[in-house]
Amino acid sequence: MIKAGITNLRRISTKFIYLVFLTALVLSLGSVPGMAAENCNSNLMGQVFAAAEADLGAIGPENTLIITDIGSPEESYVFLDDFYSEFYNRDLLYTKNLLVVQNSRNSPLWFAFFNKCSGKCTYIEVSDENESKISYKVTENIDFDKLSKTNKSRDAWSEKVNNSVFDGREFAILSISNAWATGKLDYELMQCLELHNHFCPGVSSGYVLAGWMEENYPLKEGVSYTVFSCPNWCKDDVFVKRWDVTPGTGGIWVSKLTDNETEALGGSPAGIFVVKDKNAGTMKAVVLGFDFDVVDANSGAKDDDPGWVSKYLADLWLMDKENWDTKGLVSVISVKDIDADTLSEMELADNNPYVVLGLLNSTESTQPSEN
Repeated sequence: MIKAGITNLRRISTKFIYLVFLTALVLSLGSVPGMAAENCNSNLMGQVFAAAEADLGAIGPENTLIITDIGSPEESYVFLDDFYSEFYNRDLLYTKNLLVVQNSRNSPLWFAFFNKCSGKCTYIEVSDENESKISYKVTENIDFDKLSKTNKSRDAWSEKVNNSVFDGREFAILSISNAWATGKLDYELMQCLELHNHFCPGVSSGYVLAGWMEENYPLKEGVSYTVFSCPNWCKDDVFVKRWDVTPGTGGIWVSKLTDNETEALGGSPAGIFVVKDKNAGTMKAVVLGFDFDVVDANSGAKDDDPGWVSKYLADLWLMDKENWDTKGLVSVISVKDIDADTLSEMELADNNPYVVLGLLNSTESTQPSEN
């Protein structure tokens, strides 16, 4: 009898220990980063797509572009599998219907669904406070032709821009969506927009400069570029994305120029592109200029246009590769053969690379500030 009681106690103890262990395991899983967020609302991506379809109609490969920063905001990665499940269930294509832009970790998770047939865009933000849910949704018609047609329509959209109807992402969403709707937005340019996060004449100019370099100094096997982005502007993100030149690998060096230095270099310097050819054992410093006045003169923009109009018209003009050969758009300031010692000297923080190449003298130049 006593022996049987002891056996039962052992069984009870074993079950109790098992229950304690199971409880601890469940609690620990809930504390794993992202696990709690994932369990809060496992159908959230289905709700996001359904909310967009409620305003736009069916989401399909012929009429839909989705722009989102999913994966960048903190713990938003937990929704990736569900997002792509919803995405591919609608026969959408990664290279045709999606642009995933980079964003900071403390940014909100957002989605923009654009229907090119109607011109409507549904913008959705997701909140992860306490429970993951849709925290903001708005649908607007962002058809550029309609918005820019009259002074009244321009003023109406400008007011919505000022009121941050898309939480400050109005121009990014409008410009990317409308450019995509033309059917002429190059996928390789879209890849650059992933990193840059928006579409502007600055990043467009970088795409033109990259195209010029690749045409005139092809990236064959054994050929690489080192970029001295001086002066720096939005163009530089194109080089990082397209050529895998990063500050960490010494592929791109970024600095500024003073107004006097810019003027001494012809008024529109864009940077120095060092072409290394391991096969030939050569190194050339190609110094290019880019003139935005040429863009302004040809894009159709007017002096009194709102910024979102003039910038988008510039983007449209620069998207057309037939315009890249327009006289004065890209200029060759200098081409020089250099050696490894010269390149090393150009890379030093205290040196202006244009001075090292002899294109500026020390009296014309003040040291460019590192960015």
